[in-house]
Amino acid sequence: MGDDLAVYIISSAAELLGLHPRTLHLYEAKGLIVPERKGNRRFYSDGDLAWVRALRYLVHERGLNLEGLRQLLALKAQEVCGLGGAELPAACEALIGPRAPCWEEGMAVQSCRDCPVYGTAREELVADQGLPPLSA
Repeated sequence: MGDDLAVYIISSAAELLGLHPRTLHLYEAKGLIVPERKGNRRFYSDGDLAWVRALRYLVHERGLNLEGLRQLLALKAQEVCGLGGAELPAACEALIGPRAPCWEEGMAVQSCRDCPVYGTAREELVADQGLPPLSA
């Protein structure tokens, strides 16, 4: 199985991560994770689990809160798009505001899970923090 194949339901993902399913709901509500949806069910991949482990590390070991993580991820996405802090992100179709990534605001894109901006921003944020890469 690949790192991007979403096969874990929320209860299984939470158990593998050692956290409550509500935590995954909270991360999703904050725009930090984007599980694959099939009907009303959420499915997570190995890459998603690695990302959640990185988020947990940043919260518990680095002291970031969820809002700080959300903004950091949005800024990293702007950096991926080549935008400076003062520039409007209109040049990048994946962003619609200086702190509002598309995956959070519901912009009409094919799939957030396949968005190169979202994926690259996650990978670079992990690398910046000196954490193991998300994909093996």
